[in-house]
Amino acid sequence: MYAAIDIHKRVFQAAVIDDAGQLTEQRFEAAPAALTEWLEGQPSPVRCVAIEATSGWRWVARELARLGVEVRLVDPVQARGLQGRRRSPKTDRLDARWLALLLARDLAPAAWAPPEEIQRLRDLTRLRKALRDDHTRWAQRVHALVHQEGWPCSRGRLLTVSGRRWLAGLALHPDSRAYVERALRVMESIAAELEDVETALRRFAKGDRRCQALMGIYGVGPIIACHLLAEIGEATRFVHPRQLVRAAGLDPVVAESGERRRRGHLSRQGSPHLRWALVEVAQHASRTGSPDHELHSRLSQRIGSRRARLTCARKIAHRVYHALAEAA
Repeated sequence: MYAAIDIHKRVFQAAVIDDAGQLTEQRFEAAPAALTEWLEGQPSPVRCVAIEATSGWRWVARELARLGVEVRLVDPVQARGLQGRRRSPKTDRLDARWLALLLARDLAPAAWAPPEEIQRLRDLTRLRKALRDDHTRWAQRVHALVHQEGWPCSRGRLLTVSGRRWLAGLALHPDSRAYVERALRVMESIAAELEDVETALRRFAKGDRRCQALMGIYGVGPIIACHLLAEIGEATRFVHPRQLVRAAGLDPVVAESGERRRRGHLSRQGSPHLRWALVEVAQHASRTGSPDHELHSRLSQRIGSRRARLTCARKIAHRVYHALAEAA
């Protein structure tokens, strides 16, 4: 019995192929009780179910595992790519059939299912980055407003004592003043939540040997160590560090034909969160104490500081791979 479920927020579409090649399909509510009823209603026990790694897969995989069913997490992009470039209709029924067929033929492209601990850490690190991005956007709004009012601002931290004093001394229109005060209150609220999240991450990094190993890399602190661990998880799932570079989307696109070989822009076919964390570490490569200082200086003169930073990020990805592999 090869089964597959096309997951959506309110409804599931299931397809089952038996040993004789007979296909049965069913549509049911996206709820644990309905999922259990569907499994119990099969004529033969379902031992394995394929689901795509899309939004909502976690509780489905957890519920299926509780019921004693093996879960195959499928990469949705690769599964769609196996259909070829020919344009064809796309419906929930066809998607479920295709997943079941891939599972039956042992062609389902596997996606990595993080352990529960890594999933929770990833939720926390991505929340931290979202809060940081929101804080930056609100600061940019305040900068843009005071600039429109004729007060160009070069200060980086508006919530400091000096920044507050500078803003309070500006001659702004009452409406603009109200805008600034509201924005500052929002920034203060975000900063408080951000501090709580970062405290939890530092506490986790202090007691985790993998984070401690990552913190041995120049430029990696407890917060970035948590980001790297959350996105990579088990380094042993990669055969070579180059695969980690590719997973981050830091590998350049290569066009090769015969004797000609050309390297282009970044592929960006990977985790943007992992790519961001590696580039954040590479920001320190320009410092004199960095092991990549000489490389960064040489490449900056030849190809520019931005591309030099990306090259350093690829080298750092190799160090991250070895550090996690040794700490496993």
